[in-house]
Amino acid sequence: MNWLDAFERLLGRALEVVVTLAFACILCLTVTLVVLRYGFNSSIIWGSEAMNYLFIYSTALGAAAAVGKGSHIRISCIKDMTSGALRKAMDLAGCLLVGIVNGVMGWFSLPWLISAGSFESPVIRMPMWAVQISIPLGCGLASLFCLMHIIRILAGVDPEQGGASC
Repeated sequence: MNWLDAFERLLGRALEVVVTLAFACILCLTVTLVVLRYGFNSSIIWGSEAMNYLFIYSTALGAAAAVGKGSHIRISCIKDMTSGALRKAMDLAGCLLVGIVNGVMGWFSLPWLISAGSFESPVIRMPMWAVQISIPLGCGLASLFCLMHIIRILAGVDPEQGGASC
């Protein structure tokens, strides 16, 4: 399972770096737009639109990173009181549910992407598929993390030891 742990750590770290850079760009754009607006009575035309798109990417990819770390929303009070086979079954069921939900969302976002992705954004004039691809990408990565956790659970490795559980 060392290769799986290494791949999961690398993928999770890459997502964290991308999300951090997106938030840093959002912060810089926000400060710049505020200073320009209130200090110089000016603005950057594309600034607000770029912030919206960066926020969309940081949300979609950040959600996948959270699933990978096991820090997404979960209610584990009952699972924490169990051990052994029951806990393993609950971990497996949780990973399956999170993976299936993300897989379905990713799958059904593809026709939406095809139908609405050919339009251009109003200000930046970039094709909307470049923004909308973040949804199936984030859902696909979350499903991949769930699959890695399922493999780890079925191999008998403690999910919290090798990586976070779903």
